[in-house]
Amino acid sequence: MVVSTSFPRHPDDGAGHFVAADAAALAAAGHEVHVVCAGGSWRQPPERRGPLTIHWAGAGGVFTWPGAVARLRQGPWRALALPAFAAAVRWRWRQLGAVDRAVAHWLVPSAWPLLASCPVPLTVVAHGADVRLLCALPARLRRHVIASLLSRRTAFRFVAAALRDQLLATLDEAQAAQLAARAHVEPCPVLVPKDLAARAGRARDVAGRRPGPGAEPVAAVVGRLIPEKRVDLAIRGLAQLTPPPQLVVIGEGPERAHLEQLARRLGLPATFLGHRPRTECLQAMAAADVLLHCSELEAAPTVVREARACGVPVVATPAGDVTRWAAADPQIVTAAPHPAAVGAALQVALNRRNRAPSLQNEAARGTNGPC
Repeated sequence: MVVSTSFPRHPDDGAGHFVAADAAALAAAGHEVHVVCAGGSWRQPPERRGPLTIHWAGAGGVFTWPGAVARLRQGPWRALALPAFAAAVRWRWRQLGAVDRAVAHWLVPSAWPLLASCPVPLTVVAHGADVRLLCALPARLRRHVIASLLSRRTAFRFVAAALRDQLLATLDEAQAAQLAARAHVEPCPVLVPKDLAARAGRARDVAGRRPGPGAEPVAAVVGRLIPEKRVDLAIRGLAQLTPPPQLVVIGEGPERAHLEQLARRLGLPATFLGHRPRTECLQAMAAADVLLHCSELEAAPTVVREARACGVPVVATPAGDVTRWAAADPQIVTAAPHPAAVGAALQVALNRRNRAPSLQNEAARGTNGPC
């Protein structure tokens, strides 16, 4: 049984696809996998999707784009759905009967409190927002959450070493040692279509640009348009170049109107495509000359790994494990979070535009590197 607050509502949904890829890897290893997740209604029958059986538990209005925190900020009343969601998860779990193993994606709330009483071996996958939330809790409550999971010999998996180290730093020495002994770092698999490179050739006109010698470069930004993603920094960084590359922004969120206005004010040729199916996002990203990722809070950013799986260079500000990846991959250029530094790094990346061979196979295996 896999329990997650994030899972694709349909096969081409960009939200939670890393959880779906992780669950599919379990199925490929020979397990019968049932996913209990947010979305849909607890009344609807289980859905069969490839090797996975999906059991919806409601609360889709909370755990959806552009993220639970942003959704609750926009409408605090949405929190009223959380008790019903917890009850639905437990009901689905009872309907499944005996399971041999449980995997909780997100420390909070999937592992604790939803699976705190689960009697079978439990693996917790920590992604980022859950660790940041846990670190922000009062120390006593944080210690209680970790102690309750340690008491049942939970295995902890962090998608980034920086994430593990961040949590360990908030615990006392004894508890940190116990957690470290049961923790390992392993990102979720990243899956991209095998024919993506061919599709990208057809997608190169997403910003009005046609492929060919001398065509102006295109920079892509992919993600939620929220303050933490610092898309405004990416725009200001692009504006440092003369002439600036074309910008394609794929994603939606409360910052969109402000970002469109900023791009116009700076005279930046920008196309905002809004929310798109994942396949279209990958095609547009693969068609770009560089991916810009200036996010402030990250762990193992999937979009960076997807770009490198497509052979696209990346300019990113240091966050999570991105700096570690850049040390091993010259096609990832890091920059201090200032427009001039981002612009300089962008110029370096564009000078290396001859893309490295696709690392798609490594990405599909979900290695610990940037792919």
